Amino acid sequence: MESAFLDLPVDIFHLIFPLLDATDFLNLTSTCKQLHQPEFVNDAPYWSKLIRKTFRVPNQPVAQHDGERWKKLYKRMYTQTRVFSWGSNDNCRLGQSWNAVESIAMPGRPTRTLHVAQERCVSWPGEMTGMDQVGVVADVQAGGWSTVLLSSKGALYIVGVLNGLGQNMFRCRPSAVPTPLEYPPGLPPPHERYDSSTAIASFSVGRAHVLGISDSGRIWCWGNNGESALRVQFAQHDLVESSGHGLNTVQKVVAGWDMSAALIVGTGIVIWRPATRSQDLTAMEDTAIVQDAVVVPGTSYSSAHSVNKDLAGAVGEVRNFIVLEHYILFNTSIGKIFVWNHITQDMPRPVELVWEQDEFATDVQGSFRSFAVFTRSDGVLTSTQDRLEQYLQPLELDERPTLFARIPALQNKNVISLAFGDHHFHALHSQGYITSYGHEPQSCGALGLGGGRQPDGRLRGIRYQNVLGDGRLVPHAYTEGRRVWFEKEKRAWIWYLTSGASDPEESQERMRMTLGTQDTTAQGEVSEWVEQQGRDWGEKLGVANDQDDGMDAYFVLGVTAAGWHSAALVLVNEEWAARQGYKYIWAANGDKFPRLILSDGTEMPGSGPFDTWRYDRPEFKLDLQSLGLGS
Repeated sequence: MESAFLDLPVDIFHLIFPLLDATDFLNLTSTCKQLHQPEFVNDAPYWSKLIRKTFRVPNQPVAQHDGERWKKLYKRMYTQTRVFSWGSNDNCRLGQSWNAVESIAMPGRPTRTLHVAQERCVSWPGEMTGMDQVGVVADVQAGGWSTVLLSSKGALYIVGVLNGLGQNMFRCRPSAVPTPLEYPPGLPPPHERYDSSTAIASFSVGRAHVLGISDSGRIWCWGNNGESALRVQFAQHDLVESSGHGLNTVQKVVAGWDMSAALIVGTGIVIWRPATRSQDLTAMEDTAIVQDAVVVPGTSYSSAHSVNKDLAGAVGEVRNFIVLEHYILFNTSIGKIFVWNHITQDMPRPVELVWEQDEFATDVQGSFRSFAVFTRSDGVLTSTQDRLEQYLQPLELDERPTLFARIPALQNKNVISLAFGDHHFHALHSQGYITSYGHEPQSCGALGLGGGRQPDGRLRGIRYQNVLGDGRLVPHAYTEGRRVWFEKEKRAWIWYLTSGASDPEESQERMRMTLGTQDTTAQGEVSEWVEQQGRDWGEKLGVANDQDDGMDAYFVLGVTAAGWHSAALVLVNEEWAARQGYKYIWAANGDKFPRLILSDGTEMPGSGPFDTWRYDRPEFKLDLQSLGLGS
């Protein structure tokens, strides 16, 4: 019988797997050597579907085939999800306690006390408080004045204020702790009782509104804290409530700057102005019937329901889409990217974006005025709405300006998602870490690299223009990236270095050379040296990661950004993070402020031997103009 069972085609096993829970699946794949192979044990469709079904974690197209990653995440999700936030704290949008106090004690130095969230700006990631009622967090997204969480029960919670425009900011008190978004009377809120019509399967946060799809396939829209949701229906398009992929079902919603959009099977991408209670909706009670929805031309093809071969070959089936301030962008099954102006709506059909290396596009991500295209060759191409508008001008192809930037730190680095704020953005890498790019207005901390115009930010590679000016990354930071640190001991190490480390007098001159001059050479290279030390923290301290899954103590599952703030969903292994001897070995070892031989041959002043690089010194790409990043 065993041989007969194992003689079944592999496709049969893949049909059986989805019918099993995790325990049964692992038991089955442990019955014999033939089934206990990575292709079965780490079956990507099984684990990705299970974790999305159990915890409502959104799919990540770029990482959807990494079964081992999904399996590891499933094991940790039950107990280890935490939400961290940083940047501007106006309207309590970071969700951090006003009474939180962080003390950093360093051997031989006075204790440094920080009133973390009493400041308007938070430059290091801080953990969101009041999370006990939320339970397991499945997703987090930032809005213009808010941060919104989705729990594994399908409930949406908000901190900050959803709509801070005009008089709205005076009508609604900001939520300092996660507060459930409300539903019309008579409907059970999902944080109290499950109902498929109200439990949210996926959601999207725009500048000032939230869209959600329920488990039953219903669209809900929220316009502000304290206001109950409106159910969205269309006068000209029928919707079928279903969690599947049948005709007229809703597959995705996107809340943009001031537009709403949904992908409906067989219809295409439908856009409309956000439904609010302040306008004449021509609606039934608690339901907004949208009269003027518009379908993006050429987006209706569905491989399971359409027979339009011309559309299938020229455009393909929509895989993902984003809503910028003025444009809709979408990628399709045939590897192409298209754009359509949703403001003028004067394009008879979407325009295909073509770039020099005509690569197969696997995903498109972005918001407001920034976006990125992911390619099958592990490339990540970034751009802006301004560049897109120039690209769409009626010029010959060879006269068009460069549309995309290829930031070295994002190429072939396992980037699975990008999150864009107004002036900064983050990259999430499949290994579970975040890198930061761009700049932070008024040094608000949006990069999450520390600072707030303090020396620790400069040692991470941020240059501050003046007392109230922006913090901008040095060009060196775009070669390998600057990682967001969640470990408090890394922050203490940075503060230790910027206070002179083990010998403040000996390091004074090279500290001034690194942190106090207009030239960026020393700052850029020393900050890269610091980055390498932080990147390999366990080896630096002689503490090996003996976790059976190989994941770090802080593993980032998702990152989001909007306006001047950011947030991340992090799996925290508290037992590993709190290991004895892990924190302050560097102080006991007498670490000094780094002394390097710079790439131009300059020897940094001081006594003692020069420091070596933990990895090779990068070949820095310092001409940002040639990278398509401007001056």
